[in-house]
Amino acid sequence: MEHVRIGELVRSKYLAVISYPSPSLEEARKRIEQMEKLCIDYLVFEGRTKISGIGVLGIGTVSVVVKAAKDNAFYALKIRRTDSNRESMRREFEITSLVNKVGIGPNVFSYTDDLILMELVEGLGLEESLRLLRGRGTKERLLTIIHSILNQCRKLDILGIDHGELSNLRKHVLITSRGPMLLDFESASLERRPRNVTSAAQYLLIGSSISTKIRKILGISSLDSIKVRLKQYKEKLDDYSYAKLLEEIGIR
Repeated sequence: MEHVRIGELVRSKYLAVISYPSPSLEEARKRIEQMEKLCIDYLVFEGRTKISGIGVLGIGTVSVVVKAAKDNAFYALKIRRTDSNRESMRREFEITSLVNKVGIGPNVFSYTDDLILMELVEGLGLEESLRLLRGRGTKERLLTIIHSILNQCRKLDILGIDHGELSNLRKHVLITSRGPMLLDFESASLERRPRNVTSAAQYLLIGSSISTKIRKILGISSLDSIKVRLKQYKEKLDDYSYAKLLEEIGIR
């Protein structure tokens, strides 16, 4: 773990992170100036993901996520990649702000062209959480997790926002002390027809590395009726077909 003051980030070893994936002193200085505008005190380089040996919280297709300190509190700081196809972080900030209003996603606080300062969320991935489910009440706890994920997806569908990456929940759901949380709205769109419930349900129950185990725990021996309900929901996107899908899964 390294605590690095903003003014010290111009050192060559940190350029690989600040201007990932093409280290550039010029680009790094732009980002450092923006960090100063957000009143960030220092960055904390930690995490299992490494860039040139330096720990970060994560690497996405649009940004690198690092831990940041401001006013004696810690945050997650998303830094736009230099090879990103986004010109600014504004769109992601606006959509995440919108879903925050209905209780979805980590809270976002401020942004610049290249940065988003947001809530630092800790928890376990879906697969790890599933491995820890055992003993009495396992089925009920799993149904609670699935219900929460699908309800958040239903809210997104109602808002007309398509997350865009929920066909792989492994990277986009974190099980926190507050329950499951959807992450990373960098690919979200208000223009596409929303497919959040159908994408998430297919991952959970049909075609992922954990779907077989989930079906076994829930006692689902056939997917035929679930696929029918998914098709109906996909066509109508209404409350009735969503309720019928939940019933088929065992959520009442």
